[in-house]
Amino acid sequence: VFAKPGQQTSRSVNFIAAHDGMTLADIVAYEHKHNEANGEQNRDGHDDNLSWNNGVEGETGDRGIVAARFDDQCALLATLFASRGTVMLTAGDEFGRTQKGNN
Repeated sequence: VFAKPGQQTSRSVNFIAAHDGMTLADIVAYEHKHNEANGEQNRDGHDDNLSWNNGVEGETGDRGIVAARFDDQCALLATLFASRGTVMLTAGDEFGRTQKGNN
């Protein structure tokens, strides 16, 4: 990433989720955006979230899927924290905050 000699890794900002997209919990729970509540008929927000739902869209009581989602969140956070550069973590992502698919 840093082709020029002497460039520091701190010049890179690494993140999984940002304030204007899905939360970390939503990235592993929703394959599609769910922006219906704001009256825009789901036309706003990004259509390409690079997200997956582990087999069920949105909230579920299936323990296997809940466990898979938790594991995915842990793996994503571990990858982020192991990355070289400056880490950007959206507040609440470490606790599983959700916006119910709203991006």
